[in-house]
Amino acid sequence: MQLQTVRRIAIPVANRTVAEAASAPVILVVTPDANLREVSQRVLSREGYRVLTAAHAGHAVLACLQAGRVDMLAVELSMDDVSGPALAERLRRHCPHLRAVYFAKSGTPECDGVIVRPFTRDDLLRVLPGLKLSVGA
Repeated sequence: MQLQTVRRIAIPVANRTVAEAASAPVILVVTPDANLREVSQRVLSREGYRVLTAAHAGHAVLACLQAGRVDMLAVELSMDDVSGPALAERLRRHCPHLRAVYFAKSGTPECDGVIVRPFTRDDLLRVLPGLKLSVGA
C-alpha cells in the first residue's frame, strides 16, 4: 500500500448572492479568437460582470436569446460572417439598450467605441462606457 499525500488549499470565492449575480451587467464577447474570448471572460468576470462568449454571429444571437438580457456587446469590427456593427443592430432587436464596443486590428485608427489591438486589461475595462456594476465591486 502506497502512502498518498492530500493537500488542502483555500480558493477565494466571490461573496455574492444569487440576486446580486443576476443583477450584474451582462457582456457578450464575440470573436473567433479563442484566446481573446477566454481572457476577456476571465478579466470581466473578476470585475463582477456576467460574461457570455461566442465564436461567431450565430452563437451570439443564440446566447442573447438564452440570456434574455445583454447590456454590452464586445465584438470584432470585422468578422467572416458579419460585421460587428451589423451584429449589434441584429441583437438590438432583442436588447434595445445594447451598447457596443468593437475590437479592431492594429493599424486601425482609434475612435470612440473602438479598441485597437494590442490592448491591456485596463484598456478593455476603460472602454466599457457607462456600464457600472450594480454590485459593490
